[in-house]
Amino acid sequence: MSDDVKTNETPLSESEKEQLAEIVQLNQQLQNAFGNLGIREVQLNAEKEALKAELGKKNQKETEITRKINEKYGVGQIDLQRGVFIASEQ
Repeated sequence: MSDDVKTNETPLSESEKEQLAEIVQLNQQLQNAFGNLGIREVQLNAEKEALKAELGKKNQKETEITRKINEKYGVGQIDLQRGVFIASEQ
């Protein structure tokens, strides 16, 4: 039976073997790249969620300081460079 198998075999040319080996190598590289991309995607999603949380905290602080300033000085604007509150004309 092993003789039958060998008679059905046809050797590949060096060029064909090289081309097939290159495809196998490219496939491995792509699999690694997709794996790395997946890892980076998870990391980026985690970073995005952390930034969203920080943005929420910043927004809360902004709302709170705005409320306090409005209670203390009334409605108006802040000139932060000059450090002054400018009351709105009513």
